[in-house]
Amino acid sequence: MWGLEEETGLRIEEQVGELARAHRILALNGHANMSLGHMSLRDPDGRGFWLKRSGLGFEEVTPDDFVLFDFDGAHLAGSGKRHSEWPIHAEIFRSRPDVAVIVHSHPLHATAFSACDAPLKGVCQEGVILHGDVAYYRHARGLIRTQDQGRELARTLGSKAAVLMKNHGVTTCGPTIAAATLAAIFVERACDAHLLAAASQLPWSGPAEEDLVEGGAARLALNANIVGDLWSYFARQLDRHERDL
Repeated sequence: MWGLEEETGLRIEEQVGELARAHRILALNGHANMSLGHMSLRDPDGRGFWLKRSGLGFEEVTPDDFVLFDFDGAHLAGSGKRHSEWPIHAEIFRSRPDVAVIVHSHPLHATAFSACDAPLKGVCQEGVILHGDVAYYRHARGLIRTQDQGRELARTLGSKAAVLMKNHGVTTCGPTIAAATLAAIFVERACDAHLLAAASQLPWSGPAEEDLVEGGAARLALNANIVGDLWSYFARQLDRHERDL
């Protein structure tokens, strides 16, 4: 799994503020899709999870745009409509006590790649890092609207950081906001690179199997400085963008 210093010690208001920023970071990195997609944060008091309210695009999310639901979808706090795919979050949180944050989005290249009956190859460094950390949900059933479907997705994800959902999009998770967000960015970049190589009509290949380590994202966890540097870069990118608006 991805590693970064836990957001412990932060008040829930501060954590939700960072979660809103993560939505906007994802919007700048290929994950905006009208008002579709959502991130969630496990409630630190064990009540359930905070989910972006329905009706907003990633680029529009502010700290006031989150609603607290329990793991059966009941509304506990905050105001706004519930996303119909809330079972994605509830069932992954139920099955993965190590997960604190979940992303579900529909980036163009990852969604296109999800239709391919082939595993993701390490064409670029992002793909190498994700080697062995991506699952494949092959059921093209549209939205995940029931708890049974959510459990099925969670079982497919298993202990991995990401799952590509056929003809749908991607779901990523992690122990921190940064971890889940970086995983989503990396999946989109890796799928983009794989599709470009496959479409080039040139001979191509990924790294040799002996050069890859199963669960490659775990290698990044060994160096929190690298993860911290990456997260700081994307935070600065967002700050520059919003300053220039």
